[in-house]
This record gives sequence, C-alpha cells and structure tokens, in this order.
Amino acid sequence: MGKIWGGIIFIASIYAIFTGRVELLLDGILAIPDDSFAFLIVVISSTVFWTGFMYIFKEVGIVDFISLAIKPLFRKIMPNLKDEEAIDYLAMNIAANMFGLGFAATPSGLKGIKRLKEISTMPEGVASDEMITFLVLNTAGVTLIPTTVISIRKSFGSKTPTDFVLFAIISTLCACIFGLLADKILRRPYLDDH
Repeated sequence: MGKIWGGIIFIASIYAIFTGRVELLLDGILAIPDDSFAFLIVVISSTVFWTGFMYIFKEVGIVDFISLAIKPLFRKIMPNLKDEEAIDYLAMNIAANMFGLGFAATPSGLKGIKRLKEISTMPEGVASDEMITFLVLNTAGVTLIPTTVISIRKSFGSKTPTDFVLFAIISTLCACIFGLLADKILRRPYLDDH
C-alpha cells in the first residue's frame, strides 16, 4: 500500500511541476494538518457522543435483549453449533455490532472465536464452518446505527447526516444475506469429510 501511495504522490508532484501548479500543490499539502485536525475533532466528539448513547443501550439491557432474540437465528445459521457458551458470545458480538458498540463487540467476538477454536474438530490452522460463518456475520452484519459514517458525513458539512440510515440498514441486511448464502454455496467440500 505504501508503494501505491508513494506512486500517487510522485505522479501528482510531477504533474504539478509540468503544469505550473506547484504552489497549489504546496497549499494543499500545508492544509492537510488543519483539515485532518478539524475532521478528527468532529469524528472523535461524535463517536464519544454515540458511544455514550450506545453504552446506555447496553446498560438498560437493550443489547442483551437483542442478543437473546438473535440466539434462535444462530441455531438456524449454524445448526452444528451446540455449545451454549459459544452461542452466547457470538450473539452478544452481533448484537453489539448492530448498535455500533465496538468496545462491547470486540471482547465477546474474541471470546467467541476462542471458544469455537476450543471445540473445533478441524486440524490446527484450519477454520471450522462455524468460524467462517461467524466471520461473515461479523464483517457483513446488519448495522442499525452506523455511527462512524454519520460522524464523517457531519464532519463534511452534511445538513442531513442521518438520511441514509434506512439505506444502510437495507444494504447491510442484503450484504449479510448474500454473505451467508455465499458461505453455504462456496463451502469447501473437503471440510465435509472431517
């Protein structure tokens, strides 16, 4: 990635020299710290606000309620997973991610994967079906409140930074469904032998 960025900077510099826009390039480079600082202030303050709001959701039990509600889904998505401890961790991770609670999602996700590894019958270094399915759910899962994107839109002056939320819910739901379908369709045949 460093080579790609280095190439972009090199090409932009050469282009600026040949087109007589060196001063414009330098102005842009010197403005980066100010723009970055302003962007960070908006994103950090917004993230702190939403994290606090979501922490209230966690404390009043909304995240736990959703976690309980999605447990039956895990039994459908991962029918071979019978371990209640693993299901608890995975459900909590997905519920927390739905609300943008990264601080709550990460520990439960790590504990869930650790538990899946403990109960796995796969050879060392090979992910089980449940691990792969959980990865799909974690990366392409449904998001109800995309706090980071709201913060970024706000920082760039959007007058309605939340007007896309319905589309975000629909798109993440579609991504989750297609991810799960791909997981089932493209599952490696040799894993069924173990």
